[in-house]
Formats: sequence, C-alpha cells, structure tokens
Amino acid sequence: MEVEKEKNSKAYEKVVDYLQQKLKDGTLSLGDSLPPERKLAEELGVGRNSVREAMRLLEHMGFIRSEHGAGNFICCDISQSLNDTFTLLSLLQRISYRQLAELRRGLELEAAMLAVDRISSDQIARLEELVQSLRTHEGEEADLLDKELHELIAIASGNELIIQILRALSDSIDRFIHDLRYNILLHDDTGHKLQYAHEQIVNALCRRNKLHLSLAVQDHFALIDEYMLEQGLMADFSPAQEEDSFDEE
Repeated sequence: MEVEKEKNSKAYEKVVDYLQQKLKDGTLSLGDSLPPERKLAEELGVGRNSVREAMRLLEHMGFIRSEHGAGNFICCDISQSLNDTFTLLSLLQRISYRQLAELRRGLELEAAMLAVDRISSDQIARLEELVQSLRTHEGEEADLLDKELHELIAIASGNELIIQILRALSDSIDRFIHDLRYNILLHDDTGHKLQYAHEQIVNALCRRNKLHLSLAVQDHFALIDEYMLEQGLMADFSPAQEEDSFDEE
C-alpha cells in the first residue's frame, strides 16, 4: 500500500512537472486540451490510473477542467480549492468568521480602488441597474442582486487573484451565516442603510472618486459588522464552533 501511494505521488509530480514545462515553453496555454490519458501515461512512463488520479487532484485544485467525452483542459478556477481550504481551516479552528470578514473587507476595498481606473461604461451601467433593482426586491432575490453587485466590482478590478479569493470568501462566509444575510436586507433600518451604502459606492465609481468610494465601502462593511456583532458572529472563534452552538439550540 505504501509503495502504491509513493508511485501515485511520483506520478502526480511527473504530471505537474509536465504541465509546468509545457506552459513555460508555450506548447500549452489556458483553454488548451491535454493529450489523452493513455498517451500521457506512455510519455511519462506511469500507469493510466496514476495519470487519472493526478488529473482528479488537479481538477479539484482548479487547474484542470474535465469534460466527459472531450478530455481534460487547462483552466484557472482556484476559487473552489480556496473555498475548501477556508472550510478546513475553520473546522480546525484556525480561522474565525471575524477573520474571514476582515480579509473580505480589505480585498473588496482594494478591488474597488482598482476598479475606479479600470471599470467600463457597460459595467457602470449594470451597477446602476442593480442598485435600482435592489430598491424593489427583497429576500433571496435581493441577496442575489447584492452578490452580483459586489462580484461585478471585483471583476472590474481586473485582478484575477482578487476575483477568485473573493468568490471563495463569499461562499465560505455564506456557509456560516446561513439566512442572516437575508435578514440584513429585510430589516428596515439596516436594509435602508445598506441600500444607501450601495448607492454611494456606485455613485463614487461613476464619478471615479477614490476618496468617496473608500468611505462608502468602509461604511458598507461597518454596517454589516455592526449587525453581525449584534448576532454574536464577530467573536474570535471558529465558525464551526458557532455552527455547533446553533445545532445544540
């Protein structure tokens, strides 16, 4: 068994080395298909099962996309891997909801600052549409519009790493706060304040005013943090512990 694990490990390293070399010399690039597993196994001198296992690992990490009947393709979607990492870290009680929220605040602020100089007129128009729609929608629909608004700002930053990390953070945070996100939007006081913060963020992006934008983003997250603090979610302990406490109730 140990020998088999060692072989699989070496096979994985060979596949990774192969990909790195092909990407370096330009033979492969984003979106390209990989050779069939049989051909790859022969070229690397490893078993097909080992290549298949290596492909599964790389797919889970977000570097390979597998399509049934079509093969394996080079991609760059690391948000799922990051999501799993954040989840495991929380289960190991190494990070808390507060830490996730602080990281998200910093990244969203940086994304907004970058977006000021990079956002397109079409993206601004869509943000204005989203803000208008948020005035007349509630519950799950409002939640989806809110998430789209923040993701669009991240996309407008033009920084792929920020985009991927924010997607993973959003998914991880949503897993722990459950329906509290809806409650923020439904609550008259916080809902109106959050709507105003969204309008200020979009307005600042339209005018490309970094100072106004920075204040608006910070006000937005201060509002959310205040609400989460009232709900007992900002304590410096693992979201997993918090989830357990809810289950016990």
